[in-house]
Amino acid sequence: MAIETKRFMNKQTNCSCCMTGVWRAVAYMRGVVVVFHSPRACAHVARSMDINSHLRSLADAVQENQHPVPIVASQLEQKHAIFGGVERLKQCLRAVAEQYHPQAIVVANSCLCGVMGDDVPALAREAETELGVPVLAINTYGFLDGEYYQGYFDMTAELVRRYLHPQQREAGTAVLLGDSGGPWNYYATEVRRLLDAMGVRVLGQFPSYLALDELPVVTRAEASVVLSNAGPMQQGLLDLAATLRDQFGVACMPDAHYPLDWDGTQAFITDMGRLFGREAQAAAVLAAERKTMDEAVGEFLPATAGKRAVLCIGRWLMFFQPSIIVGTLRRLHYELAGAVLLPGYPEAEHTAMVTELRRLLPEGAPILDSTDTDADALLQSADQVFTTHELRQENLRQVWLPLNPIIGTTGEIRFMRGLYRALSSKRLGGSMTYVY
Repeated sequence: MAIETKRFMNKQTNCSCCMTGVWRAVAYMRGVVVVFHSPRACAHVARSMDINSHLRSLADAVQENQHPVPIVASQLEQKHAIFGGVERLKQCLRAVAEQYHPQAIVVANSCLCGVMGDDVPALAREAETELGVPVLAINTYGFLDGEYYQGYFDMTAELVRRYLHPQQREAGTAVLLGDSGGPWNYYATEVRRLLDAMGVRVLGQFPSYLALDELPVVTRAEASVVLSNAGPMQQGLLDLAATLRDQFGVACMPDAHYPLDWDGTQAFITDMGRLFGREAQAAAVLAAERKTMDEAVGEFLPATAGKRAVLCIGRWLMFFQPSIIVGTLRRLHYELAGAVLLPGYPEAEHTAMVTELRRLLPEGAPILDSTDTDADALLQSADQVFTTHELRQENLRQVWLPLNPIIGTTGEIRFMRGLYRALSSKRLGGSMTYVY
């Protein structure tokens, strides 16, 4: 019997608009108004992103504490595709300056604007002189330029150029670089908690979450800490950290670990002790975190020890590292009975995932494809199935593995507590547990 999922997404390529990246880099930067030089519908994309971000915060039971900046569209129409939209943008910038009295206006360009050939940077310079307000125009155009990340980092580079300057740095202070759902999300709050325990004060989160007049605090920080662990976002933030180091003397550690799981958290604490010259404080924090983890594991072991676990994975290795979940299951003394791979893997990705699972699972534990005849029997033998996709098979106790990994000691314990509660449930038959 083949393994079936309720829904399956196999996304092999990325396709996103750089305008949303420009917006996201200043999304909560009080004093800014963002103008999309675009048709009206394009602004809806950023609005949808903001709403989805808010809903994720609600689902995670975290409270947003800042408000997004206004977004205004120049509302290009069909006629502008022929005659150009420069005059339309001029009118829009004047209206924004009159209505909002912003400290700065950011202009993000659509692909239509790029096809028409509007010289937006030149217009921005003219408007800045006319209006007496900084007008920051980023020379990227919708889907034509580098996708989301290009817009995000081009906007950040412009903020660095226009608003940061060298100044005396404060010992024992940090600036967080990146987004990761905002200062109220698990990522930033856990990193802040660990730094605070070492006596390191976080001055702010750059670029999106500092008011415009607060941006100079970035170069007062002793060091920067990157809030990302993989992909183009991590590389862009590492480049940003290097820029702050080279131009303003803000220290960084390019090879620092990220506290994705317990092992990463321990390495992160040690790295931060070295970065800020607080090795003794870091050692004390590490001892306290180990004590907290040991107490939590001791609480959960009566329910988890000896339980059979099967992994069911449908994501590529670049998006999902099974070592994180395997480490948690080993700490809780689960019996790792094997793994099932869902469809959608190209040959190279399939080989890479099998190689990684061979390294992690006990010798002899089967690694099956979802079409193998023994796959369903393997799943049915498990006390819990840890899966990246909801399965249609009945009578399985499924634990859904989120795309975003657990973070820090707090996240690890929250995840383990969810497993403990699922195993303690008296519900009969199949069930799905969403644990984060």
